[in-house]
Amino acid sequence: MIREKVPMLTSRAYRAILRAMNTTTFFTRASIAALAIVLMAAIAGGAVLAQAASVKASVQYLDGNVKINGKPAEIGQALGAKFSVETGPGSACDVVFGGRNSFRVSQNAFVTVDFSKRAPEFELRKGGLTSVLKKLDAIAGQDSYRVRTPTAIAGVRGTSFCIWADETSTYVCACNGTVRTLDAKGGHELGLTAAHHTARIYSVANGTTSVAEAGVLHHDDALVQAVANEIGYTVDWTVAD
Repeated sequence: MIREKVPMLTSRAYRAILRAMNTTTFFTRASIAALAIVLMAAIAGGAVLAQAASVKASVQYLDGNVKINGKPAEIGQALGAKFSVETGPGSACDVVFGGRNSFRVSQNAFVTVDFSKRAPEFELRKGGLTSVLKKLDAIAGQDSYRVRTPTAIAGVRGTSFCIWADETSTYVCACNGTVRTLDAKGGHELGLTAAHHTARIYSVANGTTSVAEAGVLHHDDALVQAVANEIGYTVDWTVAD
């Protein structure tokens, strides 16, 4: 077998290549920059996927008729990065995720959950969602846990809250902590902070959104504490979380 010699680069040739690289045209440099952006985006996307894969969620409590992704739910059932929860009359389901975060889907509700995004996102189409968050940073970084309804959007971090929704209204309560809300069109932004419940109702009539003060509806201290019990936490009702 004949082996051809591969010529080695001389120091002079190497320096010539470096000079050529240093005199790269603007368009070539722009192409390199674009490639760098694409690579950074791919790395970021990979990080989000890794985050989604690392978020562990499971069903901790069931009462009545509850479906996960359209099928009957089971205690201890592991949940993926995306799933839906549907409850019937008199039913409820508690889910624990990311270590020390929990939420309850109350009766006659439908919610989709997406952990594949940088900030966990919930779409509550109807019914109630009560949540206690104590370890959100490990999942969302500096972003918020977001809940979308047909009429409002709520962003929360490290707090206890309750949201109820139907097609024309959304009830939002900062049970213990801070909740930032706005309507579905991005208006009527509010920040609610309380040690012991402060609430608003977003309502839509004839295409116009209004916001009104509200009392404690759809839930009570016992419900919030029951959700907190799933992660071994006791709510301190004397100070805002």
